[in-house]
Amino acid sequence: MNKNKEPDTSFFVSGSSNIRVEKLSKSFFGTTVLNNVDLEFSSGEIHGLVGQNGAGKSTLGKIIGGHYQLSSGTIYLNDKKITKWSSKLALDNGIAMIHQELALVPGMTVYENIFLGIEENTFGVLNKKNYKLFEDLDKRIGFNLDPNKKIHDLRIADQQKVEIVRALARNANVIIMDEPTSSLTNDEVKKLHDLMIKLKKSGYLIIYVSHFLDAILEVCDRVSILRDGNLIRSGDIKNENKTSIVEAMLGTKQEVAFPSKKINAEVKKTVLNLSNIKTANGVNNVNLKIHKGEIVGLLGLVGSGRTEILRSIFGLDKIINGTIEFLDEKITPNKPQDTIKKGIVMIPEDRRKQGLVLTQNTKSNISITDLKKVSKNQIINSGKEISLVKELITLLDIKPNEVDGNIAFYSGGNQQKVLFAKWIFSSPNLILLDEPTRGIDIGAKRKIYELINNLSEEGVSILLVSSELEEVMGLADRAYLVKNGETINEVVPNKTSIDDILFELFDAKKELINE
Repeated sequence: MNKNKEPDTSFFVSGSSNIRVEKLSKSFFGTTVLNNVDLEFSSGEIHGLVGQNGAGKSTLGKIIGGHYQLSSGTIYLNDKKITKWSSKLALDNGIAMIHQELALVPGMTVYENIFLGIEENTFGVLNKKNYKLFEDLDKRIGFNLDPNKKIHDLRIADQQKVEIVRALARNANVIIMDEPTSSLTNDEVKKLHDLMIKLKKSGYLIIYVSHFLDAILEVCDRVSILRDGNLIRSGDIKNENKTSIVEAMLGTKQEVAFPSKKINAEVKKTVLNLSNIKTANGVNNVNLKIHKGEIVGLLGLVGSGRTEILRSIFGLDKIINGTIEFLDEKITPNKPQDTIKKGIVMIPEDRRKQGLVLTQNTKSNISITDLKKVSKNQIINSGKEISLVKELITLLDIKPNEVDGNIAFYSGGNQQKVLFAKWIFSSPNLILLDEPTRGIDIGAKRKIYELINNLSEEGVSILLVSSELEEVMGLADRAYLVKNGETINEVVPNKTSIDDILFELFDAKKELINE
């Protein structure tokens, strides 16, 4: 193949799928999340959907993908009115959806997940046709996935890649992508955008739901802006910029700003001290300190060991060397239950699988961490429980403002607020935060930033991991650079430039490659 030629797009299935929705509305348990939306999507375009969490963008995508039923209105596919719709019928008609909350089978391999339900087999034995298709897909997309690796052994970024390949393997010509880049590195995002452009040139329709406005502006042809379930406007991306989109999303002229922080009088009191920590899961030599009321960040490339450091403190990964001192006491975190009792809690990256019980209501999810606080003689005082939960719902501005809300249908931002409320309820001394704003929009981010800052001012210590470098630099009092499972340097964000941090991080990556 001549390397100077344009990428071969003939591999991708082309087709024509134009979608139109008229007067589309959707309600959950009496709460309207979409209100009389009229919108068109055309083949051969990348169409962005933006809005705050709860604006209805993901719900609209799920209705088109057949995962939710509309409450009223009409959907047209290629000018044909749809009367019956489901995820299977949508897929049969060439519409696939990549969910923000990944829908993979953890115990199965990459290969098995990609072809689940569409396997080519002879008398129950898989034939070579699927293997050839996988090789072609992976080669042309460039994700370099190991087909035999189990899903539960993959980081979330690689799980998102599996979802993308899974959609393409099903010959879809409409792909709805709901926050597909929330855990990807900049290089991986570029590869995904290149792939989306190739698909668009082959006649695909890509519906791109994202809170990363730079990505929307870079790759989309059109953008539709939603607020509180209403379509504010829809048009060519060339007529928009980040400021105009944010103002339409929020209804006001606002930007993300990190809250100014008061100096904590007890900041010199050491709460956590890690010395030469090593685990079996990639942490090699970690040394760090956190003081009372201090926000400390971990800065590193994806796979550098940031999350593994949090897991070792929380008792999820076994420590094989080094010491941890917490509140002047040497501790050995063996399991999360013991760590929580000591006042250390962790808000994980994957809120749906690791943080929330989606079959329980808001109240149960929040109070579960400290039922003793609302019990006497092992009998729960329902009045006290409801009162304390209501205080947190109001404090965090959780919507809907209901103690018995069904959180399975909450927006990502409001689910994240419930997760924060859950651990605040137990009055912790130290919170381990792993990607606290993953998959949430600019408005919800502001609320989370204010909450983190307020907790710090009240004396709660915080260890923060975020793939958004600006987030760590904007929130943290101090930060440690992490390379290959080891803390290699300490910086003070307000005295260090982001360029300097990036140079050091990527220089570290270059050294690893040369080794």
